[in-house]
Amino acid sequence: MNGDRTTMDAARLNEAARELLEQLADRLPQRRLAPYRALGEAGESASLLNEICKILVNRHTEVTPAEKETLTRLLDVVPADAGDYDYINHRDRTLAAIHVADRPRVVTHDDMRKLSADSRALLERFADRLPPNRLEEYRTLSDVGEWGMLLHLLSASLVTRQIPVNPAERDALAALLNWFRPATVANLAYIRDRENTLASLNVTDQP
Repeated sequence: MNGDRTTMDAARLNEAARELLEQLADRLPQRRLAPYRALGEAGESASLLNEICKILVNRHTEVTPAEKETLTRLLDVVPADAGDYDYINHRDRTLAAIHVADRPRVVTHDDMRKLSADSRALLERFADRLPPNRLEEYRTLSDVGEWGMLLHLLSASLVTRQIPVNPAERDALAALLNWFRPATVANLAYIRDRENTLASLNVTDQP
């Protein structure tokens, strides 16, 4: 009897995890959906939930309160001996890092491509005004898709070094900073406090 109940519990867990995946599908990278669905089809509920948590945390993806409640409930019923799943085994930390919004923002591939192109273009405009080691570091962040960290550190350099910035560059930076919702960049002060960042720039007509 206990074996039957465990099997049913596992089946329900898998079904619920797959349902949650489909609810989040429009906010997840499309290339990841097929392998995630394959995990669900194979009954790998713990692995699927760990991957969902990983992508939500690392991409600062917003979820609704109901979706977070569902995820919390699912993590609570994953067997303690499910395996070496970092995001599940540290569920409190994971849940604390997931951002909630009543109307989550849907970020498309085109959105990400534009963010990548615009942030790189702005960085290159400052190429002759940044220290070479910083420029190399920021280009690496751009190459690996860490655009939030790139803009945070670039803003920090512009403010702390008082690097001259012309009005068009300030406006371009403002547009990029405004791309991020504050809740998704809580640890990136120069983006989170964008008004103070922009007000602290050394804006001049002839940088």
